Amino acid sequence: MPLKVAWSNTCRFPGRVAGEYDRGMPRVALLLLLLSLPASAGMTVVTLSDAAKVRLDVLSFFIVAYLLLGLAVKGLWNSLSRTFERMPRLSYRRALALLLLSGLFLYVILTMISGARELLTPGAWEKQGIGYRLREGGSAEATKGQRRARLESLRDRLWQHAEEHQGVPPLSPFSGEISREHWRTASGQYYGYARPERLGIGRSVIAYEPAGAGARRYVLLNDGAIEDWAEGRLNSELQERWER
Repeated sequence: MPLKVAWSNTCRFPGRVAGEYDRGMPRVALLLLLLSLPASAGMTVVTLSDAAKVRLDVLSFFIVAYLLLGLAVKGLWNSLSRTFERMPRLSYRRALALLLLSGLFLYVILTMISGARELLTPGAWEKQGIGYRLREGGSAEATKGQRRARLESLRDRLWQHAEEHQGVPPLSPFSGEISREHWRTASGQYYGYARPERLGIGRSVIAYEPAGAGARRYVLLNDGAIEDWAEGRLNSELQERWER
């Protein structure tokens, strides 16, 4: 009987070792493949380019950061759930989903901000790489003479339009009655426009430089004068006019 038991254990042991050996071989092969170095004996080796390696490094960094942030979100959420009993417990998978959803929401918000910036300052930004920067020759770099000359050109076109339409000014910069080019500053932004009932009557502000011009802006008055006003004075004048 002891011999039979010993023989039985002897027969089972090699099979069990063989099974573990077969299961472990793919893991060892994968580890050796990952740790293998490029061959230097004239053999053809397929490797990534330098640009691809940099992109892979950046991508792997953000993936690891995303996974770690998921753990942080899970820990913070569950710590708050101990204080606020109505808050459900958050699993790691749901924490990753919450982090992804928050990122998409912020991306939409930033896209809307960029779109609003382009609408308010059309032509003032140019693409540089993955970002944007102000175009050269913007309102901050334009001389006072150039800024005043642009506003004088708009004044001439407004008065010409009024003469042709019995003193009635155009409806807006986008009505097409005057070319949009005359409504643009040197940086490509649009002038502000406060349409009067008639041109040439009073000294109310009818056109003014946008906020990108700086703390002092040129304004066009209804009597045809062009003056340099402080931003506070211009805002007060416009506020009083809108409240009438």
